[in-house]
Amino acid sequence: MAGAAIVLLAALIGLTLWLRRSPARVAPPPAVSAAPTPPTALNLAGRWYAQASDTVAGSPPRPVLKEAFIETDRDGKILSARVLLTDPGRGGAGAGYWTAPDGPQRVAAAVAALAESPAGAAINTDFLNLAPWVPTRARLWRALEGINRKNPQVRYVLLESIEDDYVVQVGLNQSGFLSYCFFSPAYASSRGVDVLSAVIHPESGSSLADFHNLIWDLSGSTDFLNLQVRATLTGPDGITDRLHLKR
Repeated sequence: MAGAAIVLLAALIGLTLWLRRSPARVAPPPAVSAAPTPPTALNLAGRWYAQASDTVAGSPPRPVLKEAFIETDRDGKILSARVLLTDPGRGGAGAGYWTAPDGPQRVAAAVAALAESPAGAAINTDFLNLAPWVPTRARLWRALEGINRKNPQVRYVLLESIEDDYVVQVGLNQSGFLSYCFFSPAYASSRGVDVLSAVIHPESGSSLADFHNLIWDLSGSTDFLNLQVRATLTGPDGITDRLHLKR
């Protein structure tokens, strides 16, 4: 009996010690971090537009209409821009630019066409966005700047249409920046000189986030909350307007 009691006592002590033993630590599963939610991206692609009516001095004073257009991609990069002044009965003036991926090909084609017909050649100017008051006609172009016989590497060509009333100029650049300006006889300046550079002031990488000096001192910034471009525009009429361009 004594031996059995000792064995039973030893079993109880062992059981008590086993129950009081600290449980083995179990390593927690590795924390799984939730994938960050990408911010909602605004799709800024579209055409933005605004207009303003002014009155220019005269006898009698006459109304004019000033318009601004901007075309953008999803990220807000400006693909094209245009300003237009319409003076009823007198025509007006306009300027703009367009970006294209085939700048080198366009410059090369223009140079080749002018080499065959320096006095006037038909050149692809499909980016030229003229006003309704500019006559629709087949235009021949001559080079004002860019072509130099001593330098066969042509990076930029300034062209002027051969007309005796309206002044139309375009610029072709290997970078794909294609610009233009046009003037009715009442607004036209001297022919045969660069008037395009005076009204086109592009900034590289221009976007809706912050743009300035695009065309005719068109400047401003974007209100992404209301999806509008707050801008000021000073054109050939000498009047500065505040515009809100919207899609």
